[in-house]
Amino acid sequence: MLKLNKAEIDFDRLFRRAPMVLAKRIPHIQDTSRDIGSRQQATFVVAGKYINLAYAHYVLEEYEKVKPYFQQAAPFAFLRGFDPQLKTQKVDWTIQQEMNIVLLFGSSELLEKLQNSEWSLPDNQIINHACYLYDHLLLKIGTGILPSAPLLDAALTAAHTAKDKDVLQYILPLIEAIQALVDGDQVKWQASIDKAIAWHTEQCKFGDLKEMEQGFMCLNALTMAKLGQDLHRWSCSTQSLYLPLFLIAKDA
Repeated sequence: MLKLNKAEIDFDRLFRRAPMVLAKRIPHIQDTSRDIGSRQQATFVVAGKYINLAYAHYVLEEYEKVKPYFQQAAPFAFLRGFDPQLKTQKVDWTIQQEMNIVLLFGSSELLEKLQNSEWSLPDNQIINHACYLYDHLLLKIGTGILPSAPLLDAALTAAHTAKDKDVLQYILPLIEAIQALVDGDQVKWQASIDKAIAWHTEQCKFGDLKEMEQGFMCLNALTMAKLGQDLHRWSCSTQSLYLPLFLIAKDA
């Protein structure tokens, strides 16, 4: 069993209840006879259940079961993050989980839906402007659109001038990784992934991720690794349990 942080999973309860919860909740999502709050809750629960199953099998080192659960999670992660009626993730930091799962494990049809989603947030739901600009960069490059130079410059400026150390140590390297993908700079891309993983590792030991299942993997860094592979045939050399590169292997 992998020891990734201090988060604990009740594996017996999760595996026992998941099939029942999914069988009950999935039909609720598109049941228009239900109120929208009930449908949103069902979407949130179903996406979360598939994600938790993927994380649980990763911790148990049952690696062949991880990707299939993420693939099943992807359509519901899209609904939870981007569907106009069903979305419940509404701030710049939290949307990254849904976006990365769609980009990493979604079908081509789902990626097209994400590309056309016209996602944005009102000012009162933006925690940090640099993070919000990163989200837009990620959405664009992840769905096949190279970000414009003005958007990249704006994101880099916002991140460089941020007073939040998490933005400086994590979001800035991720933005720099996207810039490296655009510029074809493999050295900078690799260094940026290393910096993101260093921040994530520290957070799992001493920070906000130490008791969260989301800490089991750094999905942002994994997406950067996948994009380098897809766009340039680069191979990420980072060695970390928080970066399960087997999930993006071409034969996986």
